[in-house]
Amino acid sequence: MSLRHLIFLVLFYLGGGIFTSFGFLRHKDLGPSYFRVHGLGLCVSLFLAYWLLGRAYLDPSTTLWFSLFLVCATFFSFFTGVSHRVSATSFFLGTISYYGALFFDLSTTSLGANQAILFSNSILASLVLGFSMAAMALGHWYLIQPKLSIAELKRITLLLILFLVLRLLFSSYQIGMLIQGMGEMDLYRYFMKVPGVFILMRYVWGIWGALILSWLVWRTVQIRSTQSATGILYVVVVACLVGEILSLYLAFYFGLPL
Repeated sequence: MSLRHLIFLVLFYLGGGIFTSFGFLRHKDLGPSYFRVHGLGLCVSLFLAYWLLGRAYLDPSTTLWFSLFLVCATFFSFFTGVSHRVSATSFFLGTISYYGALFFDLSTTSLGANQAILFSNSILASLVLGFSMAAMALGHWYLIQPKLSIAELKRITLLLILFLVLRLLFSSYQIGMLIQGMGEMDLYRYFMKVPGVFILMRYVWGIWGALILSWLVWRTVQIRSTQSATGILYVVVVACLVGEILSLYLAFYFGLPL
């Protein structure tokens, strides 16, 4: 897998996770503007990412599912607040199309790891990336709608913490399987060179760091300090982004999905 393909996948996972987060927000409370701004921005960004980075590496089946996802996301963005039926149908089909594109891309990539584990790893990567970015975007939205219910940010933050906990369990199990049978000196030698160094960075900063910071976000949300929460969410997004880039790098270059 080329580096350009990997960068495209990171952006694609990020966009798919953000789109998934739309289904966990109350449209009436946020208003249609939130979904139009972020939904259309998402579609334009992913189209540019595909045109500049991904089109040379996606097979026809993946490209078809990816195109369907962009069409559905565009329809969802335009019709939210206009037609509930069209909006709900577009979100449902868009979600299916996104995970379909993700599945077909992995199925056509020759990697050393089990395909089911890779697919699970990619789903978790998408959810962690998308919901961390969605939480930060939602935190900014309170500057536009200061009377918006704090319940929206609470829900997204709790879901982010849930996905990070699932990420922690998944990665801990994979690391446990990786180091099984290694002695103390073997562990020391392994984690002092590539890919062991990247595994430590991914696990400590990309999961534990993001999880601890997300808990701090939750505490600030509880006291309705949305500006403080948004400030911490900047660091959470960086931690998640670095962690998931390392995770995908380890998965696609070393066959270590964690």
